[in-house]
Amino acid sequence: MNHVKLFLFSLCIAASYYALTISAIGIAAAGKIFWWFYPSENFHLYHISQNFVGIGIAALIPAYVVFCYEPRRLWTSVTIVILSSILFQGNINYMPFDPMGLVRFFTTTFIYGDIGSVGVALEIVLMPILWLLIFKRITSQ
Repeated sequence: MNHVKLFLFSLCIAASYYALTISAIGIAAAGKIFWWFYPSENFHLYHISQNFVGIGIAALIPAYVVFCYEPRRLWTSVTIVILSSILFQGNINYMPFDPMGLVRFFTTTFIYGDIGSVGVALEIVLMPILWLLIFKRITSQ
């Protein structure tokens, strides 16, 4: 029963992480994260930094919830959160729990995508892990 509760808990957090990352990517696409600074040169760097900040903030909330409520199975829970979020991202125009969403996500980002989509994919995968390492470092001192 504990494994089922862990899976359902992680799946709920993954759904919220998916919604937060989609909104962060949309806000960055609209150019509204750094509204006070809009450079005419290096637009791609500006857009990548907007995605980095937006997804970083979006990854903070699920990482903090997992860190607080599932300290014993921290890495298992965050793995389920990341994989489920990738599944949801890959199934944007398909059924929500289609297992091919994982393949679609990696195919569209790493094979057919540009450097921006690869960066967004890596941020979605690595930012929760980075936040958990930061939280563990802060609490260990």
